[in-house]
Amino acid sequence: MFSQLGFLVRRAGPSVVCGALSLGAAALQAQAATISDPAGDFLSTFAGSTNSKDLDIVSASATYDAATDTFVLSSTSAGAIGSTSTALYVWGVNEGTGKAGFAANGLPDVLFDQVILLRPDGTGNVGSAALPAGAVTISGNTLTASISGALLPSKGFAKGDYTWNLWPRDTAFSSKGFGAIADFAPDKVNFATTSAVPEPATYALMGVGLLLVGLAGRRAQAPRKCRR
Repeated sequence: MFSQLGFLVRRAGPSVVCGALSLGAAALQAQAATISDPAGDFLSTFAGSTNSKDLDIVSASATYDAATDTFVLSSTSAGAIGSTSTALYVWGVNEGTGKAGFAANGLPDVLFDQVILLRPDGTGNVGSAALPAGAVTISGNTLTASISGALLPSKGFAKGDYTWNLWPRDTAFSSKGFGAIADFAPDKVNFATTSAVPEPATYALMGVGLLLVGLAGRRAQAPRKCRR
């Protein structure tokens, strides 16, 4: 193996090393993806106040740990969680039979077949099932929920392939229907679940990259024979 890697370094030089490292880094980054959503992008139809910064999502992630069958949903808002006491953070998940519940509002690609409701008082629900105490935590602008995969059974997708969207609501305006929704994160589509740990292939790719770096370094340090 080492002779083959050495041959690659000699033939392709630094480009091989950089390419391997770049691919490995990209794979690791993909395993820990967090989506970003523009600050201040309240829906024009929102009936509440744009001063409700805690309803303005700026980033979100959904992570699945297959070893413990646990999902971790996390979002960060532009303001401190709890600033709006009537806030409700609605996570829509597509487990395999997602429907376009907001197609009539111009959002045909926000698909879901189950919702998770999280509140600024630290409580939450998956459908009608209440989350256990301590499952929902708040730290400044960030709201996080740890959810057993048993509460989110597959409807066709592997759990690691579920997709998500998050739309905070101000329940003070529930009578307005869609007008109670402040934001969508992302704005028009779902985003993917990421793994809690890198896949074995990712480790292998990074290992190859590090081996190439080591071989390249040894080659560079090797004394060169003078030509006469």
